[in-house]
Amino acid sequence: MSLLVAAAITGCGPFGDDGGEDGATGEEDFVARGDEICRDAQERVAEAQRDLPTSRQESVRFAESLIDIFVQEVGELQALDPPEDEQEAFDRYLDAREEAIGLLREGLEAAEENDPQAYADAQAEVAAGQVERAELAQQAGLRECSRPLTGGSPTGD
Repeated sequence: MSLLVAAAITGCGPFGDDGGEDGATGEEDFVARGDEICRDAQERVAEAQRDLPTSRQESVRFAESLIDIFVQEVGELQALDPPEDEQEAFDRYLDAREEAIGLLREGLEAAEENDPQAYADAQAEVAAGQVERAELAQQAGLRECSRPLTGGSPTGD
């Protein structure tokens, strides 16, 4: 189930340059930088998935790792300045990602409290929203964000 959750919310990672002096980016730059952020996060999630949790303590560490990856990813995406015509879709995408992070935090709390059913329920909720997040990313012009991982590698559908 943890593999499904990680695959369901993968998205993005770090990028150094902030665009121009005013932070504005053109559409091509926005997409290229956003997709690079997402590919980096996908690679980090794939690495985390190599040792899937088999105990409560491992589930806690796994959830913490995913949360850290996704919080960093969303923070870096928020620093981008999308084209005006994609701003609304980009905002909806970021909101959906924040919601998924909140669900991961609920799963983390359940793991810490040794509640496997609540942990599984939170993971299922995250997974259930994956298609919507992928569609929102596409609407914002991002091709690599929120693509599911398959076979433990950052390839996607």
